[in-house]
Amino acid sequence: MSSLAELQRNWEGLAQADPLWAICTDPARREGKWSREEFFATGQDEVERVMECARSLKMEIDRNHPALDFGCGVGRLTRALAGYFPESWGVDISPTMIRLAKELNRDFQQCRFALNEHSDLRSFRDGNFGFVYSSIVLQHIAPRFSRKYLAELARVTKPGGILVFQLLDEFRAGKVARWRQKLGVRRRLRRIAGGRNGNFAMDLHCVRESEVRRLMQKAGARVVDVRYTNSAEPSFNGKLQYLQSEPQRGYVSKQYCVVKEPSHRAKE
Repeated sequence: MSSLAELQRNWEGLAQADPLWAICTDPARREGKWSREEFFATGQDEVERVMECARSLKMEIDRNHPALDFGCGVGRLTRALAGYFPESWGVDISPTMIRLAKELNRDFQQCRFALNEHSDLRSFRDGNFGFVYSSIVLQHIAPRFSRKYLAELARVTKPGGILVFQLLDEFRAGKVARWRQKLGVRRRLRRIAGGRNGNFAMDLHCVRESEVRRLMQKAGARVVDVRYTNSAEPSFNGKLQYLQSEPQRGYVSKQYCVVKEPSHRAKE
C-alpha cells in the first residue's frame, strides 16, 4: 500500500467482508465460520506463549502499567493481555475493526480501544505502557511506515518496559520466484476476494534484522532475543510456534523481544 489512506481502505474492506477470517486466515473458516470462542482462544494461547518466552529470558514484566496491542483488529490479543495488566489498549487503522472490538469485548472492563489513522501514535504519551505487543501486523505495512511505527512503539514503552513484535525478515526462494516477486506477481496472487465489497490485498513486506536493531538502538531500546516463528505460514491461524531453525524457503518471520533502556528517560 502506497499510503495510509489506501492501507485503511484495504483493511476496512476486509473488516466489513469477514473480520475474524481477515485476522486468522484459516481457509476452513471463511465466510463467518470462526466461532467467537475458538477465535479468542487463539489469542489467549498466543499471549501465554509470549509470556512464557519472556519469563524464560528472565525478563521482568511490569504488571502495574497498561499494555498495548498494536494492530488489534477485533481485540483477539487485547483481550488476552487484559488478563495480565490493569488496562489493555488496542489500536487499529480500521474503524470497523475498532467498532467490533468494542462490541465483542464490552464485558472486559480492562480493554480499551482507539482508532489510529496516523503514521505515529500521537494519542499516547512517552513511556505510557509497560508492555507492548504486535503480531501479524507490521508485516502488512510498507516499510516506510512500519519503520516509523517501530520507533513509536519504543517511544510509548516505559523505561525498563518490554516491547515484543513480529516482522518478516526476507523472502527465500529460487531465482524464478525472486524474479516473479520483483515483478509484483506474488502481490497480485495474494489479492483475495472480498465478496460484494470488492477485492482486497494482504500484502507482505520485509525489514531486515540489521535495520530493526539499528532502529531500536536509535529509539533507546535493546534487542534481547530474536526467534523464528511460523507467523507467515499459511497454517498459522493464531497458533504461534517458535521454530528450531530458520526456514529455507518462503518468508522468514522473526519475533523480537526488546527492552527499553532504563536510562532512556521519557519526556514529561
